[in-house]
Amino acid sequence: MTSLSSVVAKENENWFVDKIEQPHIGNFALPISQQAGPLFSFGQNMPGKGVLQAVAFGNQLKGTRQSFSEFVPSVLYGITDRISIFIELPVAVKFKQKQFVSRGLSDLIIQLEGVTYIHETTKMVNEITFVGNMSFPTGSFTKNPPTGTGSPRFFLGFTASHSEKAWYYFTSLGGIITTFHKNTKIGNQFLYQFGLGRNIAYKTDAWILNWLIELEGIFGQRSEAAGIIDRNSGGNTLLLGPSLWFSTQRFIIQGGILAVVSDRPFGIQVKNQYLAAAYVGWTF
Repeated sequence: MTSLSSVVAKENENWFVDKIEQPHIGNFALPISQQAGPLFSFGQNMPGKGVLQAVAFGNQLKGTRQSFSEFVPSVLYGITDRISIFIELPVAVKFKQKQFVSRGLSDLIIQLEGVTYIHETTKMVNEITFVGNMSFPTGSFTKNPPTGTGSPRFFLGFTASHSEKAWYYFTSLGGIITTFHKNTKIGNQFLYQFGLGRNIAYKTDAWILNWLIELEGIFGQRSEAAGIIDRNSGGNTLLLGPSLWFSTQRFIIQGGILAVVSDRPFGIQVKNQYLAAAYVGWTF
């Protein structure tokens, strides 16, 4: 599967007036909490004021002689129509690197997202959101492979999206800032993401079926230990792939897979092959 509103004309000042209602067709056939969004990319988690969603998310990153499987229970809540809070507690189901295997809690994440710009008409919605989160070191840095970073991490980013009856487009940019733990610091990461989706079928006020394609870029800086730069860390990875979305008034299910289309690590590193993910959610 997170405020202030900037406006360009008085008629678009939706922060202070009633929300514009799009006809309940296509991507707008259900309330905003049930409308299609990205599977792998961050943000765009704006369910509406007072709306609570419980989500069970699972993913697997597979590479040569390594595999990382996670289960991520999470809760999303709309504080207002323009601000949301998202809490995730990942669990390492099976982290495997070569002959080493570890399991257990990963790092708790608390995220806030706010709408900074919105322009709505009866045919489309343009929106920009700002995303910030912090991870807490509830996982283990000493396990092999580690299930946590051992110290807090901070994330800042933004998303921009365009939704209309049939099509949905988005982009998002952000960065993960890491901190030191016992003279060790995992490299900062910068994310650049793009996607588009199209409505396949719908029934007004009943269900939505969509497909999406996402492009995920991850640039990682080299890590550092005891003042020494690890030359075999960091690099740039591009992943591309589809997902399928289905939702009703209360239920959401989405699944997909990204293939690694470009992997340029620094130094000598094991390369990844794909990232698969799926989730189910229930809206209260």
